[in-house]
Amino acid sequence: MPLELVEEIGAATADALEESIGEKSWWKSLKAVLFYGPAVLIGIYFIGFALGYF
Repeated sequence: MPLELVEEIGAATADALEESIGEKSWWKSLKAVLFYGPAVLIGIYFIGFALGYF
């Protein structure tokens, strides 16, 4: 299965999920934790690594 096909299927699934439950308040909170939480932790790790803490 080509990588582009897998990427398109994943994007279409995410879009459909966002359309169906995007207006619910619990989804906004869960999305913030699932998507922005790891990005913040990775950012903190890279900053610490650049400053020599890790």
